[in-house]
Amino acid sequence: MPSAKLLKGALTYTGPHEKWVQSVMFQFNPETLTRLQVYSENANTITESIRFQLVLNAMEGMDLDVPAVVENGIYSQLAALEELLVQQTKQQHNSWFDWLFPSKTTNFLVLMYGERIIPVTLKRLNLKELLHNSQLKPIHATVDVTLRVLSERDLRGNAAGLATLGAYKQYRHLKAQTTETTHL
Repeated sequence: MPSAKLLKGALTYTGPHEKWVQSVMFQFNPETLTRLQVYSENANTITESIRFQLVLNAMEGMDLDVPAVVENGIYSQLAALEELLVQQTKQQHNSWFDWLFPSKTTNFLVLMYGERIIPVTLKRLNLKELLHNSQLKPIHATVDVTLRVLSERDLRGNAAGLATLGAYKQYRHLKAQTTETTHL
C-alpha cells in the first residue's frame, strides 16, 4: 500500500507585483494549530488569529554532513523567520494617506498549511534556542508563532491578496457544506 506524501506547511512572503519573495518551509509540521475567532459587535467584524509552535532541529542535517547545517546549525532558518517579520515593517508609505489608511497593502504573508492558503500578518515570534553546538550556534529550537488573518479592509487594492482571502473563505465554506449536522 503506497504511503501518502507528507505535505509541509510554509510561510511565504509576497512583495510588490505579487512576486514570491521568500518562503520558509516548516521542517516539522506543528502538532497543534490554534485558531481564535473573535466577533466585535462595535465593528460587526470577526478577527481571526492563528498560533502554533515550530520545532527546528539540525541533527538530521548534521548527520548527513550538510555543510550549511554543520557550520550554522539552524541559525539560517531562525534568521529567515525573523526576516519575515522585518519585511512587514519595510512596507513603503508614500504619503500621509498611506500612514492613516494602511489597508493599501501590496506585500503580504501567506500561511500554506495543507489545502489551506491563508493571507496573514506575522504578529509575534517567540524564539527559544534550546541546544547549541560547540561554537554556540543553535542546533535545536522552538518558535511560537502568532499570526492574524488579513481582512478585506487590510487587502483593499491588492488583487492577489483579496483573491487568496476569497479562496480561503470559499474553501472553508465548502468544507462546512460537506460536514453533516454536528451535535455539540
